[in-house]
Amino acid sequence: MQNNTLSRPGFSLSGTALKRIACLSMLLDHIGASLLENGLFKQGSFWPGDVQLDGVLRLAGRLAFPIYCFLLVEGFVHTHDVKKYVRRLFLFALISEVPFDLAFFRTPFALDHQNVYWTLALGVLAMAGLKHFEKPDGSASWKGLLCAAGCTLAALLACTDYDGSGVLIICVLYLTRTNRKRQCIVGAVLFAWELTAPLAFVLVWFYNGQRGRCTPAMQKVFYWFYPVHLSVLAVVTNLLL
Repeated sequence: MQNNTLSRPGFSLSGTALKRIACLSMLLDHIGASLLENGLFKQGSFWPGDVQLDGVLRLAGRLAFPIYCFLLVEGFVHTHDVKKYVRRLFLFALISEVPFDLAFFRTPFALDHQNVYWTLALGVLAMAGLKHFEKPDGSASWKGLLCAAGCTLAALLACTDYDGSGVLIICVLYLTRTNRKRQCIVGAVLFAWELTAPLAFVLVWFYNGQRGRCTPAMQKVFYWFYPVHLSVLAVVTNLLL
């Protein structure tokens, strides 16, 4: 059984480095989706190459969610308080919902679309169920799989970002966490429907199992980055364009 926490010789990435990459990737994706697709393009503001620019930004943004799924698994495995972890994710899901809807759908309440924090929170609940009911050998039991299926269904019915497939992928990454090679291969295959998303697991492969330098202030920044940048995009898209 491969140890996922061993430092890799040569080039490696800490958890903090992966978070920074994911934040940048997400920002590029959301600029393309909100500022361009939902803003400038809808206003008829076109210039040579605008569609290509949009496509490049969205392709670069496909790296974000796979990295966040991997980091969520790492966070769950190492957290000392799962309940606090889940509460924090649900809190930021609530905080982010209106900015999310305004940025992408130009309405404060888009009932058929919920932000990705809901998906991540349900992913943690699914992993908690798998862990609570796991067999003595560490494999998943039918009760754990049933809990995971319930969380997957909840995400699907609630229309969260990446819906049930996001929760399912989080569960698979959790179940393959003891073997990095298998985890990366399976993760890349599951994200193969998005052209550039599998490339995220090249970065994951170089994860050294270390948190890296991350002060309490930086931790807060990583949580607040999602609702804050969505709020800025919402203001620009709805009020300035």
